[in-house]
Amino acid sequence: MKSELVESADNKATIRVTLGPEEVNRFYKEVFNDYSQNLKVPGFRKGKVPRNIILSRVGEEEVRDTVRDRIKAAAFRDSADELKLEVRSQNPRFIDEPAPVEGQPCVLTYEVPLLPEVTLPDYEGFRIPIKRVEASEKMLEQYRQRLLERFTEYEDKDGPAELGDAIVYDLKSTYDDGEKEAPLKHQDVLYILGRDDNLPGYDKHFAGATAGSELTFEYAMPNDFPNSAVAGKTLILEAKVKAVRTVKHPEVTESFVKEHYKMDSLDEFDRYLRETLEYELAEEEKRYKESVAMDHLLGRMAVNLSEDMIKDETDYLVSVHERRLRAAGHSLSEMLKERNQSLEDYRQGLREEASRRLKEFLAVRAIARAKEISVTDEEISRYTATFMRQYNVGSKDMKKLLKNREFLNDAMMEIMRAKVIKHVADSAQFYYEDEEPEPAPEAESSDDISPAPSAAEESPAETGESANAQENNQDEKD
Repeated sequence: MKSELVESADNKATIRVTLGPEEVNRFYKEVFNDYSQNLKVPGFRKGKVPRNIILSRVGEEEVRDTVRDRIKAAAFRDSADELKLEVRSQNPRFIDEPAPVEGQPCVLTYEVPLLPEVTLPDYEGFRIPIKRVEASEKMLEQYRQRLLERFTEYEDKDGPAELGDAIVYDLKSTYDDGEKEAPLKHQDVLYILGRDDNLPGYDKHFAGATAGSELTFEYAMPNDFPNSAVAGKTLILEAKVKAVRTVKHPEVTESFVKEHYKMDSLDEFDRYLRETLEYELAEEEKRYKESVAMDHLLGRMAVNLSEDMIKDETDYLVSVHERRLRAAGHSLSEMLKERNQSLEDYRQGLREEASRRLKEFLAVRAIARAKEISVTDEEISRYTATFMRQYNVGSKDMKKLLKNREFLNDAMMEIMRAKVIKHVADSAQFYYEDEEPEPAPEAESSDDISPAPSAAEESPAETGESANAQENNQDEKD
């Protein structure tokens, strides 16, 4: 079998495969042997059914088609290996696939999409400034309040809402043209007025509201709001207050910490708060370093993503979103109708995410190969144990999942991704903005990162909240 690369362009390859007469005969022999083993013909033992009987039973056309299918599978497999093609699909498109004839050569031509070539930057030379974030008394108090929230009690209030009270309300929003619906909305959210970390100027619109109040007001979203679709935009907000409640915070005494935290004193509780916050800030900084290092790498790597790659990845993201909506009892068409958004606009909004996912996949793959980073059986076992706890999966169901090739591939890719991203962050040099960085080697000075986004812009650690605490707080806001 001879393989020839006819053309390679736009992340696609055209391959011509030539089989000699002897190779075609070998495929025919294999197919007839298989039929002879599997056909039940009276008077003939298994494996002894002659060719003429096989042809009379199944037909010459079926035999020829079976031979052609096997030749196509072997041609794709062997030529991809021989030519060292980085294919991104196991479903080649055959342009020319003539019917194979015994004793004659056979030439097939197929087209297959390829993974693009990747040129990585010298990420080991990255020098990235970040903002120093340390536990302050204000952050400590915010963290303390978050930790004690589960012991907070609420009581319905007949009067108007004041700062320090809680409201239960629904919210929907439109952009300031008053026509296109904005994605900031929620139902039955419990929201405490007057917190230091609430949106600036937001709470004043609810002061004085009572149960049943319906409010409409204009609000300019902060530029750093996490939802980029509304960040920096002026919105028209419509809110319905369903309840007003007084908030009774727990009194933190020695008996309280003994009962709920099994600690002997308030000093021990305060030490626990500080140590836990410092640990979470350190973990948040670690995650931020990984995120910003990967962002720098992806922004500097050279890769040509073809339009069909982006389209395929966008299709995948749409299908994932559809499954999640169906699981929640909704549909994509309902969501688009609520947003007054076309499917094409929705897909267009996913292109950036699709491109980044593709770049990250290609970068992880390239670095893992270059640095020989692999996934061990022990890591698969730890991943499995975590998965079982997180999703409450029993051992029998987990055994079935571990036999599923798609699940295993996803698990290995997730583990590999985490290892590669950690490697990239560990390879970079980070320094705090208030420190002078070590001078870079002269040959690498052109690779300095400047300017770089600061932790203040991108890291939730600056708010003094843990990742979980911030997510919970954000749920109240959007």
